[in-house]
Amino acid sequence: MSYTDPRLLLQRLTERDRAVLDDIEKFRLLSTRLVQRLHFPIGTSAHVTASAATKATMRVLTRLNDHGVIGHLERRIGGVRHGSQGYIWQLTSTGATIQRTRRGETGRRRYTEPSALFSDHTLAVAELAVTIRELAAAGHLDVLALQTEPDCWRDYVGPHGLMQTIKPDLYSVTAAGEFEDHLFLEADQGSEHLPQVLAKCRAYAAYHATGAEQHRSGVFPLVLWITPSRARALQLRRAIASDANLPSDLFQVITTDQFADHLTITAEDTS
Repeated sequence: MSYTDPRLLLQRLTERDRAVLDDIEKFRLLSTRLVQRLHFPIGTSAHVTASAATKATMRVLTRLNDHGVIGHLERRIGGVRHGSQGYIWQLTSTGATIQRTRRGETGRRRYTEPSALFSDHTLAVAELAVTIRELAAAGHLDVLALQTEPDCWRDYVGPHGLMQTIKPDLYSVTAAGEFEDHLFLEADQGSEHLPQVLAKCRAYAAYHATGAEQHRSGVFPLVLWITPSRARALQLRRAIASDANLPSDLFQVITTDQFADHLTITAEDTS
């Protein structure tokens, strides 16, 4: 059942509904699986099995879809055979209005079907953030900051006095033991040409040279590129190393399956 009055609909939303809406808004797109990992983790007292966790996830998503505040893309992860578990969810215009109403904001935004390229990249970024939150929930690290776009963007004055903006996919500060990890995260899907990757690396180097981030937080975050394959990781490492104008200690390239281990390195491991 949908409601035309946002205030009336807000009264119908549970605390869990609102938390799911917050994350779909924050990450722009979330798959059913990512919603499950964030809000219905397997192994808890309420969701002992994957089946129970999936059913609980779909109950909430179906209810929010019936209220008209979220909708799924036509495209599914894994195709039609994966059913509702392959859905990719985003806020509808009504959902965006609900979120603004909760914050006391005005305005309206139209939502459209994003491209496959945008969807894949957005979900890859969300995957990184979900991994960080899962590690925190399991007690492996503390999350001191986790910013999505556009909150993680940084404005700076470029070499010719023009305002520039560096746009990381994510910014995170985590702590394992006494070691803090400050990161600008870049989810590479292998779709960008190397000149584009290097251009962004040079923008990071230019921002580093301003000292603005160091003044802001005391350190300049490591720029961490995360890519699915080892072959692509090697390609990016060689490209970055071949540019003599890029500080070698400013960038690191790892594969997706190395990401969790990177975050949970302790102070003892690095001493």
